[in-house]
Amino acid sequence: MLGKKSLLSMITVFGLVSSLGAFGNFTLDLNEELDHNAKLIEKHKKTIEMLEKRNKFLQAEKAKNPKLYQKKALYEETDSEYIHRVKLNGAEAKNVSFVIKDHRLSIEMNIKTEQKSDQGYFASSQYFFQSYSIPENVNESKIRHEVDGDYFVIVMPKK
Repeated sequence: MLGKKSLLSMITVFGLVSSLGAFGNFTLDLNEELDHNAKLIEKHKKTIEMLEKRNKFLQAEKAKNPKLYQKKALYEETDSEYIHRVKLNGAEAKNVSFVIKDHRLSIEMNIKTEQKSDQGYFASSQYFFQSYSIPENVNESKIRHEVDGDYFVIVMPKK
C-alpha cells in the first residue's frame, strides 16, 4: 500500500505535468525545440521571399497598364443612360460577339488557347454568354459598345 507521502508526491507530479501541458508543446529538450523553430523560421522566410517577388511582379504588371486592373461597377444607371460592363479577364475584345435582335441584347465570348511545349500540348476553352431584354425606355438605334481597360462596355442611351 502506498503511503500518504508517496500518493501526494504522485498527485503533485501529475498536476505539474498536466499544468505544463496546458502551456502548449512543452518540451524538456530545449535544443530540439530551438532546432524545430529555426527550421520553421527558415521555411517561412523562403515563403515570404517568394510572395515578395510575386508582389513585385504583379505591381510591375499593374504599372504597365493600370486601366486593366481598375474595378468598376458591372451595371450602372445614370439620368441619361444604362451602362453594362462585362469583365474580359484579359481576353481580347475581338472575341466578343455583340448582337441586338428582337429587343434583346446578347453578348457571347468564346476564347480558345493552345500551347505546345516539351512536356506536351495544352488546350483550353472558355465560353461566356449573356442575354437580356432591352428596357423600353432605351433608344435601340443609339446603343453602342466600347472597350475600357479590361471591360467590354455597353452604353444604352435612354429616350
